[in-house]
Amino acid sequence: MNRSIALGFVIYNPEEAFSSRVQLAVDSGFDAYIFDNTPEKRSLDRLQEGSGRVNYLTCGKNHGLGLGIQAVCAQAYYQNHTALVFFDQDSVFDANTLDFIEKFYVEHPELKFTHSTVVFNSVKESKKARSCFKDVALAINSGSLFYLNNLKTLGWHNDSYFVDGVDYEFCLRSSLGGFKVAEYSCTPGFDHATEQPDRQYRFLWKAYAMRAYAFSRIQDVTVSSFRLIFSALIGRQIKFAYRIARHWIVFMVMQTLVRILRPIDRD
Repeated sequence: MNRSIALGFVIYNPEEAFSSRVQLAVDSGFDAYIFDNTPEKRSLDRLQEGSGRVNYLTCGKNHGLGLGIQAVCAQAYYQNHTALVFFDQDSVFDANTLDFIEKFYVEHPELKFTHSTVVFNSVKESKKARSCFKDVALAINSGSLFYLNNLKTLGWHNDSYFVDGVDYEFCLRSSLGGFKVAEYSCTPGFDHATEQPDRQYRFLWKAYAMRAYAFSRIQDVTVSSFRLIFSALIGRQIKFAYRIARHWIVFMVMQTLVRILRPIDRD
């Protein structure tokens, strides 16, 4: 079975569940492109041996997310794929998710002329389809259907961003390059929360999912945020700069609260 889209992943010490999801995808006829930032773990030997649809890439050590997404997208493009949907290693999806995204891609060929990516999630899965699709300013990587020819035009993802800021920097360059970013929020079988290590905390009588990041991650978020704000201002994208600044402030507040409050499950 020849599929219209490929799948891409960048992994770092993946859990066994990740291999199971990739196996499901290749068994369904999808080509998978995997950039491994921990190749010494040899966690994908079984997948590589079992299917010619798994395309394994590595540079021998952890080069981060920016280079990894750049590599899987470019490799898929030069192997004649026109679109690739990227998932984080801990994003849960099933066969219905993949079939749905592929059907959307086939039924909306006009988007390849106007958009660099459509990001799929399940925020509004229970609502009517007419309210599911919209253009957005910011979107995360996981669930992103990338139009590869447009990525090539934009120069792929920015490998100078290690983890944080990779997605938002791409959104900024998409806007500067004349491409839109969209979100489709009614995707079946997609779950970006279950395998996340967030915990519930109560603040001002409401519960919030949060986690405490290491200082190195907080530093990465801060540096990448200020880089993005500066780039947006240079490009006269004032609203974008404001959104990034607001995002950083919320992040810092949450990192403060998570170190002060007790998790709900410990009450």
